[in-house]
Amino acid sequence: MKRTKPLTAEEALSRAAGLCARCEQCTPDLLKKMAAWGLSGNDAQKVITQLERMNFVDDSRFARAYAHDKLAYSGWGRNKIIQGLWAKRLSRDDIDQSMDEIDEEEYASVAERVIRAKIRLSKDGIATYESKLKILKFAMQRGFEPRLASSIINRIAHEQAEHEEEE
Repeated sequence: MKRTKPLTAEEALSRAAGLCARCEQCTPDLLKKMAAWGLSGNDAQKVITQLERMNFVDDSRFARAYAHDKLAYSGWGRNKIIQGLWAKRLSRDDIDQSMDEIDEEEYASVAERVIRAKIRLSKDGIATYESKLKILKFAMQRGFEPRLASSIINRIAHEQAEHEEEE
């Protein structure tokens, strides 16, 4: 539903500050929202400047929070997180900084958790070359690097083979 009367800069600042207080926002998303509210580009930029000055908006902080949340809660790998941040139109520096702050151990742990869950749901497990390839493709769609996913799959296959020999 379209607003009949555009917001003033003060109303937009108040509304945007409320949004930012509830959850992290990035500059491009806020600019898009303010355009939908009927605010001119010049006024929207002034509102963004005020929000940055009041520390409500910080794109590098948003990128770090986005990367952390997508890894921890959605099980996304670096490639998919980078795509998401790129789609938000954040700067390359903010994206690179958010990737640098990802803990390698946590990253590998999440990748293994995601892959193991997919193996459990797979009817063939990882018994055949084709099933391993399917799991690898899945991991790559989730944004994990092929080298990391492949090494995890091979390690799990090796563990399963050793376990079957013991029985």
